[in-house]
Amino acid sequence: MSQSHQRSNVSQNSTIYFSHATDSVEQLSDAGLHKLVNTMKLQNKVLTLENEVLEKTITRLDPSMMTGVNQALEYAVKIQSLSPTTAGSFLKSQTSKFSVLNSPSRAFVTSPSKLSTRRVESSARFGASTGFAAVRINILEKSELVSEEVRIIVSQLESTRAAAAKRHAFLKAQLEEIDLRMEDIQKATERFNQHVIIEGWDQIAHRIPAEIWIRFMTEGVKIADSQIGKLRLRTSTLNAQYSKLKSQIKVKEELSEQLRPVDFEKIKIENSVCVEIIESKKVQLGELKKLTGDANLNLTVHKKQMLKQNNYLNKILKTIDKKKKHTIAIDKETDLIRDQVEKLALELNEIKSLRQEYEVPDILDYVHVKDELSDLKRSIKVLENKHHIQEIALKSLHKKIGTRIGND
Repeated sequence: MSQSHQRSNVSQNSTIYFSHATDSVEQLSDAGLHKLVNTMKLQNKVLTLENEVLEKTITRLDPSMMTGVNQALEYAVKIQSLSPTTAGSFLKSQTSKFSVLNSPSRAFVTSPSKLSTRRVESSARFGASTGFAAVRINILEKSELVSEEVRIIVSQLESTRAAAAKRHAFLKAQLEEIDLRMEDIQKATERFNQHVIIEGWDQIAHRIPAEIWIRFMTEGVKIADSQIGKLRLRTSTLNAQYSKLKSQIKVKEELSEQLRPVDFEKIKIENSVCVEIIESKKVQLGELKKLTGDANLNLTVHKKQMLKQNNYLNKILKTIDKKKKHTIAIDKETDLIRDQVEKLALELNEIKSLRQEYEVPDILDYVHVKDELSDLKRSIKVLENKHHIQEIALKSLHKKIGTRIGND
């Protein structure tokens, strides 16, 4: 039978103690009856809570004590269902069977200070003589039981919270790792699509060359090796920090065992001195921040001016380069013009020397030369005509000779 069913049976059993008041219920008014019902509900709740605490205590200390409780509760329900005349005889016949189980609430009482159990020796005799009469527990014992249960529940809650915090941190770390892996996979997919599928596609062969795939894989392996190296370095750093913190905690634990109140006073004084130093450093830090702000403003202003000067300098350098190129072109043109001037100077000198040495001939000589030239031209024309006639005659002779040779 489940624990909830046991609690419901215990709450039903609590109504047995009010069976003697049923005779006077009919004599009560509605207000009194309502008050009695509320009182019984409150007492039922209190008894239910007490039974829960006792059940947890007995289950924790000696679970074997709960073996016959279910049967006892079933018999209590049967007694409640019987009439008052037959209930007494039934109680007398069944008292000896459950003399020990009648008072489980006083069997074990746990003290939070000593954490020990004590058995009430008279419980068996009391149960044998009174049957199912309820054994009362005083307020001190109830408070001890409740405080012990509260302490146990609080410790369980703290352990559960610590385990939940560890589990939450572990799951959070796993989620972060999964996010990083998803991001890496997405980046690798994008790089693969860009470098292999899009850029590596050969339009002529209509395929992806193996060299591109091998190069992509080697680059990926290099990136993975670099990341593994970084992670190993980070892991070694974290392990070193963990060992350092562990040693510091061990030293602090050893020191805490040897500390005295004087040491705490000394630490307080040192802390006060450190606080004063920190405050003074904070003031200095504020002043330095102000100076840094002013310096940053001046720096930005000077940077702007420097950028302007650099732009102006770049313009000047560009104009200087242009002027140098123009100067080189002018030098080349100057060399060409100089060569031409030298040539023209030589020609001029030749013309001058020729002019100085030239003598103008007489007019009669010029006329005679002209006549001779015209005669020579006429004779040349006559000779050309004769030559032309002779060529024609020669061609006709060749034709005649050819025809005669053909006839022969």
